[in-house]
Amino acid sequence: MTEEFLYYIPEWIIALVTLVSLFISVEIGYWIGKKAKVEMTQPMKAQITTIQTAILTIFTFLLGFTFAMALSRFDNRKQMVVKESNAIGTAVLRSKLLPENQRTKMIELFKQYVNVEFSITSRANIPLKERDELNLEAKRLQTLMWDEAFVATENNPLSVPAGLFVTSINQLIDIKTERDIAISNHVPEIVLLGLFLFAVLALGILGYGNGLAATYARYPSIILCLVITISFILIIDLDRPNRGLTKVSQESMVNLMTIINKVSKE
Repeated sequence: MTEEFLYYIPEWIIALVTLVSLFISVEIGYWIGKKAKVEMTQPMKAQITTIQTAILTIFTFLLGFTFAMALSRFDNRKQMVVKESNAIGTAVLRSKLLPENQRTKMIELFKQYVNVEFSITSRANIPLKERDELNLEAKRLQTLMWDEAFVATENNPLSVPAGLFVTSINQLIDIKTERDIAISNHVPEIVLLGLFLFAVLALGILGYGNGLAATYARYPSIILCLVITISFILIIDLDRPNRGLTKVSQESMVNLMTIINKVSKE
């Protein structure tokens, strides 16, 4: 996983910069339009209105498209939490079919594995280096679990329970990879930066038209800046699986820990 510039900037800073930038853009556009000293004829007014409408329509489309990208990624992360929890839970239950010595060892490995996965996905502001170390620990535990699965089939190649256990371990490993991809799959920063730049230009054109018409509704312009800023921050918030206000629930992983602890006492 590589570092992302926007991902590690607090949302309130992004919101403040966005709001101030949009408001300044409106003010600059109004100032340029006012200084232009162009006679505002009816055809020119209609043309400027058409341009403003077209730009704002395109911006609205891009905003909706970006929001859909962030929302789909957020939904995918939620599904992957449940999917991974189910895969680990199935492997835990099937481990009860193994001989006593292997079953005890596997339960301990499952405990460690779930704790590592929970640490990776539930903590906010986890440093990239620590995340990589936890992923390496998860891979180490996967290797140990696979070795135990291999021993189970080697001792009894025709055993149906051993075969089912191997399948569940294989699914556990595959889903871990899928979930890692889902966590790191953010809306591309170039899309967010492009959306921000487009918003600045759109409001600049809006201010320019107001300047040519020598009319400036400042409070509605401020409200528009606020609406765009809130929309922009909502997209970023959805795109941050652990850091934003909208968090992916880890309830299924917590329930899984309870199940493993219960199985270990049987």
